[in-house]
Amino acid sequence: MLKIGFMDYANVYPIFYYLLQDKNIEYIKGVPAELNKAMRQGLIDVSPASSIEFARNHNLYNVHNKICVSSIGAVKSVNIYSKYKAEDLHGKKIYFTKESNTSTVLCRIVLEKFYNVKPVYVDDENIADASLLIGDKALFAYYNSDASYIIDLGKEWYNFTKLPFVFALWLIKKSAEKDEYYNKLVENITKYGMLFPKDIENLAPKYLERGYTLEQIEDYWNTIVYEITDEHKKGLSLFYNLAYELGETKENGADFIDEAFIK
Repeated sequence: MLKIGFMDYANVYPIFYYLLQDKNIEYIKGVPAELNKAMRQGLIDVSPASSIEFARNHNLYNVHNKICVSSIGAVKSVNIYSKYKAEDLHGKKIYFTKESNTSTVLCRIVLEKFYNVKPVYVDDENIADASLLIGDKALFAYYNSDASYIIDLGKEWYNFTKLPFVFALWLIKKSAEKDEYYNKLVENITKYGMLFPKDIENLAPKYLERGYTLEQIEDYWNTIVYEITDEHKKGLSLFYNLAYELGETKENGADFIDEAFIK
């Protein structure tokens, strides 16, 4: 039985709403950083995982060639909640969530490369001047926070690059392809991703119970893009190159992106 990493985040729920009904799969629940580690250790066969995980360990994985988690502009669920504008964060303390790997690298790129400021990154939110949050915690705060400034990293990336930003890829352990259910799973991920976001009536109730309005959750899902295009690959390549310049990866990424996407 294939083991699938499951993030209980709104950005992938429209796919998992259907996948979780499949009894041929074992689900391993975790936040992105945990699922990245489990994939790296070979404990999971397929998972939505941080895009930076692929850059750091691309030799371990193939990548689903049609479905990702991305935004073209504002993403609303990967944000810095701050007392200061981005350009005024030089020397200020920023708390990094422990849930993410990609977003912390993106935060460094936006601030250090695009705004030319160098904050101090801390692991204690109580002493921070700003906090980087991701996922549903960040999304709820986006609609309800009283922070002086909400710096949307998807929006910042697009403003500077005019390219999509890929937050997560569906990574596949290479040996998983030998499983008899593998092809059906890849087909289903594609099918469910293409259904999104049409099935709002079935998808919305979970988030209405969590305190969102229907307008908010529809607004959010309309920002999420699952399709991988050539522009997405260009965005990934640029992200990996900038991450390499910051010492976040050992390779610049241009040489291994295309070859890893399954056909």
